[in-house]
Amino acid sequence: MSMKKRWNLKINNKQAGNFAEFLCRMYMRFAGYRIVAKNYICGSGKKTPFGELDFVAVKHKQIVFCEVKKRQHNEDFLKALSYKQQQRIMRGGLYFMRQNPQYKQHTVQFDVFFVRLPWHIERIKNALSDN
Repeated sequence: MSMKKRWNLKINNKQAGNFAEFLCRMYMRFAGYRIVAKNYICGSGKKTPFGELDFVAVKHKQIVFCEVKKRQHNEDFLKALSYKQQQRIMRGGLYFMRQNPQYKQHTVQFDVFFVRLPWHIERIKNALSDN
């Protein structure tokens, strides 16, 4: 039963996406990470070649750029992140690092969260790489 039906909530896709991102940030906070940025726009304006980072988390000397994908069905997760989107997220991470030199000694990781509301969260660590 979906969250909407169970609690008779009226939420749109944007609100559901925001809630999914909030859950993932809480997941990372409970894992000991500090959230240093959320909905970080890379570059000037909304549509840039660097895109937007859903959120950025730091723990010890590791910085994690996190992408959240909310879907209703598990099968949809397989096609949730295109190659072009992956490249944009990685460019966004590099942009963030250039803008925030205090993190230059940190190791970099790109994680993807797949969320099926209300409470299913799957974190794929180091899901994106240059290799």
